[in-house]
Amino acid sequence: MPIYEYEPVDWDCVICKGRFEVLQGVDEDSLTVCPTCGMDCRRVVSQIQVRTRKHHGADHAGHKGFTTYKKSQKGVWEKVGGEGVDAIIGQPEDVAAVEAEKKPKKKIDLDNMS
Repeated sequence: MPIYEYEPVDWDCVICKGRFEVLQGVDEDSLTVCPTCGMDCRRVVSQIQVRTRKHHGADHAGHKGFTTYKKSQKGVWEKVGGEGVDAIIGQPEDVAAVEAEKKPKKKIDLDNMS
């Protein structure tokens, strides 16, 4: 059952404090009156969440024309699914350049805190 959001129509309610949520079935009619204060209300568009039960892995991506790679070690990616080269291997100077660009981890010395 989805949770629907409602808001007051052309008024500010001190009891409801704006929007409220109601757990309703998909086939139920939307509310026209607030269950708390009895004033007119309307359903509003809010966030939704969609879940699929189908697993979309590397094989599925391969059928759609994509190639999926998995990092096997520093600078090396091996093909998991799809067409394409079996592995991508970075040159040592490229791997070194990427490592040099990474920010150093912040270290906190608790003994020398002032």
